[in-house]
Amino acid sequence: MTEWILQLPTWEMIRFFGLLSYYLLFAGVVLGISYSFPGWTPKTKGKLYRLHGAVSVSGMFIGVFHAMLLVIDTYMPFSWYEILLPFAASHSPVVNGLGTLAAYGMAIIILTTDLRNKLHRKVWRVIHFASYPTFVLALAHGIGGGTDTKEGWIFLSYVVTFAVVSILLIARAFLGGKRSLAHSAGRR
Repeated sequence: MTEWILQLPTWEMIRFFGLLSYYLLFAGVVLGISYSFPGWTPKTKGKLYRLHGAVSVSGMFIGVFHAMLLVIDTYMPFSWYEILLPFAASHSPVVNGLGTLAAYGMAIIILTTDLRNKLHRKVWRVIHFASYPTFVLALAHGIGGGTDTKEGWIFLSYVVTFAVVSILLIARAFLGGKRSLAHSAGRR
């Protein structure tokens, strides 16, 4: 069985699953922001919420698989120590450390979402807002450590995904501010 594993195109798989994990994280963030926009019907809001959760969890598990493949890679193998301890990698420690921190961030966000009803709402919100820095960590890891970043379409996809998240956050901030003012005025 070991021979079969060693014959896998691990380097290509590592790159593929790293990109897939990033794009799923992007989709999860976009769906999470979109879910928070006002005006959705309850049925649509429920579908967005379920899709947001499924995509985010899938992205986390694929990201973990991406890291696990590094252990069996014959081209540039990593030890478990280098994968699990941020900035411990012998190759590009900062960039790879950002990937480790992104993975931990995703795991904490998903775990605390599962425990949402047991946490104080403000605590959960602060942790859940860590989705944005986690997304930026994954982006920086992909740009800095991804060997495919030199491909024009992949670099462009990083720029576009960052721009989409930024635009949605700005739009949400403006809508949230207006909604909060209207909501506050109604409470008086």
